[in-house]
Amino acid sequence: MKFSKKKFKFYFLINITFFNICLLNCLHKNIEQYQFWTGYDHLQKAIKSTAKNEIHFTALAGSLSEESESQLFKNADGFPIVTLTGRKDQNQNWTMRWNELEPKQYDYYANVTFTPKLWGDKEIYAVERKIIHKLSGYQPKDFFQWLNEFVLVVNDHNTYQNLKSSSKNLQFLCSVMACHITETAEWHTLEFTINETTKTKFPGFYQRSGSRLEKTKLNITIWDKTNPTHRLKITNQGKTLIFHFPVNPPKDYFLSPKEIHFLGDIEIRSFGITVKIDNLEYRLKTILENNSDTLHGNFIRIGKKEINGNFFYVIPQGLVNFFIPGNMDEYFDDFFTLLIHGTQGKGGSQIHAKFQRTKQGQVNTITTYNEIKRKKFSLFGNDDSQKASNDFDFYAAWEEAMLGDLK
Repeated sequence: MKFSKKKFKFYFLINITFFNICLLNCLHKNIEQYQFWTGYDHLQKAIKSTAKNEIHFTALAGSLSEESESQLFKNADGFPIVTLTGRKDQNQNWTMRWNELEPKQYDYYANVTFTPKLWGDKEIYAVERKIIHKLSGYQPKDFFQWLNEFVLVVNDHNTYQNLKSSSKNLQFLCSVMACHITETAEWHTLEFTINETTKTKFPGFYQRSGSRLEKTKLNITIWDKTNPTHRLKITNQGKTLIFHFPVNPPKDYFLSPKEIHFLGDIEIRSFGITVKIDNLEYRLKTILENNSDTLHGNFIRIGKKEINGNFFYVIPQGLVNFFIPGNMDEYFDDFFTLLIHGTQGKGGSQIHAKFQRTKQGQVNTITTYNEIKRKKFSLFGNDDSQKASNDFDFYAAWEEAMLGDLK
């Protein structure tokens, strides 16, 4: 097998949930946002169709393992690197070029460098990733505006049912998953269950994301530190993903957050062992201005972790050809040190993003830095069903539904 994302990451849990909410942008027609997401959709399809293999596709997202280094281009210092340049024509069609260094003209440019480092006697990568894309019409402040409106809609049963019947986005989700809404004294909850219908229509997504959810018990609380009543929660029960929105939220709910915190309790059961992580906290600072939005995010702490079970006793035949840590406790101690604190004087995993509107258009620049083990292990397995590209068809179809609501 050529590649598997062998890294247990809290990023997976944040991405699948926060990205899911973000794509539910289905309240109003908006031609600017339609043009942005159309460009984004075409861009993602162009990246997928031109990726030389799974290794290039996932390296672009910042993931690499030692045995895959030879598949990547090397920079002048001999370090593994992947670059991608995109140019867009008037019909939103993209021309993509991999491994084009320092292009003079582009509408999209990504550069990911994996620098091997020693941390004591342990081998790691320092991963620096920069993405620039010139897509106009959508900024973080637009998402917060939508979130405010959407939560108010959820609080009105009739309005939500009308939205559900008219929104192509919600119609899509409820045609490929089981959908349900409930209410308690504290929360309105929206439930989306990956089921046999999902398996029939999107088998790759069912195998990868469905399997990961089934092995995971997730509880993430999200709030704005400057407005503690502005909060929401995301949990799961097996393959059911549940979004908890507050009953009777403030009228300015998440309209202009200054410092968003994600506090997660996570449990993963796989291969006969159970990993429990309590109070893993992520902070996202925002600066929302007229012509630019800036985001700064990083992990800030972990409460405690526990690892129980007998890993080696239950490994199935055929899955023993991937890296297995000799000491699970030490491996995960190292993992969270790299994630939260870092070892190279630059801090742990972090993201910096700026969405800038100019007279010539909008320029969006995203940079990330993190440190990862050079030999990586994942509780989610190491077979072809775990390929990141398995989710692609589902998200592409979802984006098409979203575009139908915006135009």
